[in-house]
Amino acid sequence: MVEGLRFSLRKYVVLTLLAVAGVIFTLFSIQSADSFLDGMDGMLRNSMLRAARSVDVEPGAPTQVLDFHIASTYADIPETIKQSFSETEIAPYKLYKDIDKPSIFSRPRSANFLVMVPGEERRKMFVSQRFEAPPEDGNKSFRIGPQLHSILVGVAALGAFAVALFLLLRSVSRPVESLQQWAAGLDEAQLDAPIPNFRYKELNALAGIIHMSLQRVRQTLEREREFVNHASHELRTPIAVVRSSIELLCRVVDVENSKGRNAVSRIDNASKTMADLTETLLWLGREDTAGLPETEVDVADMVKGLTADLKYLLQGKSVTLSLHLSPCYLILPETATQIVIGNIIRNAFQHTYQGKVDIQLHNDQLVVTNCEDGALADSRCATKTRDGEEGFGIGLKLIEKLSRKLNWGYQPAFSENGYSVTLHIRSFTPLKA
Repeated sequence: MVEGLRFSLRKYVVLTLLAVAGVIFTLFSIQSADSFLDGMDGMLRNSMLRAARSVDVEPGAPTQVLDFHIASTYADIPETIKQSFSETEIAPYKLYKDIDKPSIFSRPRSANFLVMVPGEERRKMFVSQRFEAPPEDGNKSFRIGPQLHSILVGVAALGAFAVALFLLLRSVSRPVESLQQWAAGLDEAQLDAPIPNFRYKELNALAGIIHMSLQRVRQTLEREREFVNHASHELRTPIAVVRSSIELLCRVVDVENSKGRNAVSRIDNASKTMADLTETLLWLGREDTAGLPETEVDVADMVKGLTADLKYLLQGKSVTLSLHLSPCYLILPETATQIVIGNIIRNAFQHTYQGKVDIQLHNDQLVVTNCEDGALADSRCATKTRDGEEGFGIGLKLIEKLSRKLNWGYQPAFSENGYSVTLHIRSFTPLKA
């Protein structure tokens, strides 16, 4: 089917069957009308042959048998018949007719018929007949002829077929529409309800397949959620041990041992990232956000603090950091806000190697832009444009999910200057299912 002409299955079946039925009824109507006329012509021809054989006509002395005019020569045929048929085209035993009929919806005004019957000793007999329409009585100006009668019968049959087809499709389409509405309304709460009866066993089997597939998806999601929760909870203990051990190492490592302190610093930074990611996954795996504690948050101060905590990601890099923060106080879940903003800033710091990072806070809108300089920017921007997301991995996906869960506006964008993330921070309102 041509792209753009998209029919529903119901319309496609109806139009196809109506088209096929229309063609069939049209052909049968034409055949019926032709068969009727052929039968009438055959009866008239046989009657004219019997009339010719029942008399003996001499040249110049034509005779009349019933309504048939019988002559032994063409010259003796009535003039009205001669005007319709030429002598040179007349073949033996063939019925010739000339009907004067203005249209298919009107009766003939006149009709001429002629048959030539060969006789003994090369004699010929011409049997002709002419019909004249009776004068109109003024009451019946419209008459139904055999052709029109066949057409009307075909149209009536097609109409009856269309009605039967409509009733049949309605009895089939209603269960299909019910199945569609049931499948569209399936959610986690309704998966435990029994499957409705959709009348036909094929539809019931399809409903069972849909129900089973969604149950498997739910089980998979539950397993993934449980895995994230369990893994995150189990990671808390070793991360806490690592953090406490790092604090102890920071006290015992010699100040002059720069290599040792650098190694401890790297372990400390990695443990902070692991702790933040663990808290993010734990919070993201919660069933709802209605129970999160809300407090008045100084967003500008939080951005400053997170920027300072994550500056270690810029160590050893030629990156310029600029902050433009205006005062912003909102009622927010503090931990969730720290997770989202921290992930955005961390991604900007991690994926800028030579250039600048610009963090702006105006009213309730946070914009974080990181831009590479020189050839490094060209190569990295080309990679980002080609792959859609280069090196950002789980970070951006977490930010997107967290923002959606908090009902915040989140808009990442690539540009010639680099990569920017715009976050519209709204006072916390739980999303409704």
